[in-house]
Amino acid sequence: MLAPTLASIALLPGLLTPTLPDVKASRELPVLLPSTFITKDKTKLYAKGVGDPSQYVVTLTNRKDCTANYCTVAYFSGYKGLKLTGGRAVALAKGVKGRYRPRSCGASCTPPSVSWKVNDVLYAVQTDTSRKNLVKMVNSAIKQGPR
Repeated sequence: MLAPTLASIALLPGLLTPTLPDVKASRELPVLLPSTFITKDKTKLYAKGVGDPSQYVVTLTNRKDCTANYCTVAYFSGYKGLKLTGGRAVALAKGVKGRYRPRSCGASCTPPSVSWKVNDVLYAVQTDTSRKNLVKMVNSAIKQGPR
């Protein structure tokens, strides 16, 4: 069986550029986002983001204006004041320590994620891809710095 081919989609500048002003509602919370998104989803993607002084969430979906889990492809988030807990330790760019959580299923499934903390902000990238690709995206966000 052949492995699925992956696509690398430009996020900034690119797919997330129009939604970034919605996310940056407050300069108090630095927004960290990867430059590219690695996915096996070959459909058109749509971005939506919201933010306030203490948090932001950017969602990628494969259907326009969809907020349901079945059409969500990825989440990028930052929350002020939360702790880094759970998962397995993972080394990230610039000496940052992160936590990897594999896919987990109960009543529904949660895609794998990598979370990390910089200063007092807990960041996370969550999407259905390998640990290696998640770490690559997170390292991109860390190296690029605040948007």
